[in-house]
Amino acid sequence: MWSPAAGGTHSRWGAALDGRLAELVPGGPRTQLQRMVLGHDWSATPLGPESEWSATLRSAVSTCLNSRFPTLLMWGPQLVMVYNDGYAPMLGGRHPSALGRPAPEVWADIWPALESMVAEVMAGRATYSEDLLLVMTRHGFEEETYFSFSFSPVVEPGGKVAGLLDTVVETTHRVLAARRMALLQQLGSLPRAVHGSASQAAAEALRVLAAARSDCPFGLVYLAEPEDAGPAREARLVATHGLAEGADVAGSILPELVATAMATGQPQTLTGFDEVLPGLSRTGANAAGESDVHTAVVLPLTSAGLSTPVGALVVGASPHLRLDEEYRVFLALAAGQVAAAVTDARAVELERRRADERAELDRTRAQFFTEVAVTFQRAVLGPTVLPEGFAVHYEPATGTLEVGGDWYDVVDLPNGCYGVVVGDVVGTGLAAAAVMGQLRSAGRALLLESSAPAHVLGALDRFAALIPGAAVSTVFCAVIDPASGSVRYSSAGHVPGIVVDAEGRSSFLEGASSLPLAVLADLRRPEAELVLPVGSTLLLYTDGLVERRDEALDEGMARAAQALAAGRALPPLELAAALTGRLLDDAPDDDVAFLLYRRA
Repeated sequence: MWSPAAGGTHSRWGAALDGRLAELVPGGPRTQLQRMVLGHDWSATPLGPESEWSATLRSAVSTCLNSRFPTLLMWGPQLVMVYNDGYAPMLGGRHPSALGRPAPEVWADIWPALESMVAEVMAGRATYSEDLLLVMTRHGFEEETYFSFSFSPVVEPGGKVAGLLDTVVETTHRVLAARRMALLQQLGSLPRAVHGSASQAAAEALRVLAAARSDCPFGLVYLAEPEDAGPAREARLVATHGLAEGADVAGSILPELVATAMATGQPQTLTGFDEVLPGLSRTGANAAGESDVHTAVVLPLTSAGLSTPVGALVVGASPHLRLDEEYRVFLALAAGQVAAAVTDARAVELERRRADERAELDRTRAQFFTEVAVTFQRAVLGPTVLPEGFAVHYEPATGTLEVGGDWYDVVDLPNGCYGVVVGDVVGTGLAAAAVMGQLRSAGRALLLESSAPAHVLGALDRFAALIPGAAVSTVFCAVIDPASGSVRYSSAGHVPGIVVDAEGRSSFLEGASSLPLAVLADLRRPEAELVLPVGSTLLLYTDGLVERRDEALDEGMARAAQALAAGRALPPLELAAALTGRLLDDAPDDDVAFLLYRRA
């Protein structure tokens, strides 16, 4: 509070109001500062007694005092200060003693930044600065402040610049609000993709804070495990920024304050931080200069829908700013964004964990039912012991978990030959498997009765016409004579068999193809014969081995022929495994059954 003796004011300042200076503020009640100016003992200043003031000075003082905009008048070679009510708050603790004193003395801490501007104005040129950073000690510490102002020359008659008028507005609050809002927007727009885990989300949030060390010199995030719901939950340090190397955070009072903030849900403030952790708090990143952080705020990380905090955010307060209500609100909002990022990350983690658990359960169930299906199908297909030179394989379609209608069969014939059949019933499931079983049994009986493949398929035509679901089934039937190497075959709409000789040359058995079963009554089935050279391999298969959605059937058949040729030197069992690995690694959409025969 101003007193009559303060700032060199005349002891009878009230009486001075009746002098000529009183005319400078005409009419109406005067503010306290106006009365201070009017009652000041100006004779004790370089301006001299009021009676000796020039008309220009009187006019400039009047303009200053009657303006509601923050205004400072600096007059004469010493730049003596006269200011109004709007300007006084900018002086902080320097008011009211600044009245009547030289500006370079009052503003000694920022004068190096202003001196060149003043010189320019005294030379007759006005200046303008917007949001200029000025580091001043008006409140007893080096403070980061921002001002927009214009220095205008005040000219005496004759053209001499006698002083300057400073119209100014402090923009510190606006500048801080804008940069803090930008920071909060950055925190709020962190993409969900970065939230690989809660710890990573916390680290990413601190990375954003690390780019704003003028407001957040350092930061630490402590998180409690989501399963820990007790009143005395322990939180562990998961992310930091701005820490000095080797700083002993665990041995400080911070963990205790973190526990208190999480237990109470209220922010905790630690002062004297530079004494608690002197090696931790030097910022080295503030435009106002390097200084130890002496205050830290511990904020609980609370999120909507959660009854207890998920952790705590520890943030250093800038030593160059007052920790006022606006600053605290900003820190609370930042903590809210960090909490949201962590909570979101944990939700993503939970979704992934549940998805993984569901996928694992699905894989386990699929594996179980696939094994059941394969076991059942192989039990139906048999035999478990094959003649020399043969190998077989069955695999259900990926994801069906059902038996199907594909089959193979090898029948010992009385004359030392072998009857072989590979067939495919339309559809999947028990219905298709039931039809397959009947056709397979009928085919086996017919082969034992007649060794002519065309006759077997003709009889199967009539049999299939009597069985619901058997029509349009495809069958490849052949009789192999191991002694001569002859193969007689007939195909009812089935994919052609493939033969690869010992040199790797391949051919397709397309000489006896006709319609699928029970499509046309009294159809005469063709029959063809070839001789397998020694070392040749015969592959009979269902279309699931070669058919893919994104390519023509011929391409799949060619790929199968290449795979058969590549493995022609392998024993039949090993060749069957090689074909399975090479041709079925892309998860077939249909059941697969195939049969191999190698002529020794």
